[in-house]
Amino acid sequence: MKSTWNLVGMGIWLLVLIALVWMVHDMRVRRIQLIVKEHHSFSWRNFTISTIELVAWLLVFGGMSYTTFFQNVNHLGDRVSQTTRYEPLVINTGDGNGSSYYVTVNNSKGNKPIQTYTYLTEGEKYQVSSTDATVSDGKKAINLPASAYKWDAKKVTKYDQRHQKAWVGVIETTYKKSFVNGLGLHAGRLADRFTLIRIPDHSFMLDQ
Repeated sequence: MKSTWNLVGMGIWLLVLIALVWMVHDMRVRRIQLIVKEHHSFSWRNFTISTIELVAWLLVFGGMSYTTFFQNVNHLGDRVSQTTRYEPLVINTGDGNGSSYYVTVNNSKGNKPIQTYTYLTEGEKYQVSSTDATVSDGKKAINLPASAYKWDAKKVTKYDQRHQKAWVGVIETTYKKSFVNGLGLHAGRLADRFTLIRIPDHSFMLDQ
């Protein structure tokens, strides 16, 4: 659940579904009454009422669908909070062949291949996808994919100096616990995670 604010969204979605059932029932009852009392299957008054009901329901359904499924987290401003953590990488000495590396790269097959990066920190092993991660091995730690996110330039410089350009930075964006985020069932939930893997140069990356 993450936050009780999400109960607001659940309640409204329940009302939307109840309204749909009621609307279909109401349309059917009015049509039956029209046939029984007036011996007609169509009237402009009945058509107008049904149209108003349908449009009103579609507006509410569309608004809730957008709020729940189609919001761009990068455009939510103060509705989300961002946390960043930095950790030094641990070098992997491989299988005894003398090679040392910080990151292994696995390439998937298919029309749209995706890379999987595996790296080590103190006591932990991680695997991340190239869809939400990047490897930086140039002079600048923040490469083009990572520049879409907000980084603390002073911390980035400090980690480059302290850990010889061998560290990982992870940015997590979380929906704040609020009424508006609760409408979309997002309150307290993780919205986005991006990983920047910093290595001294390409020789510290192992392709598999």
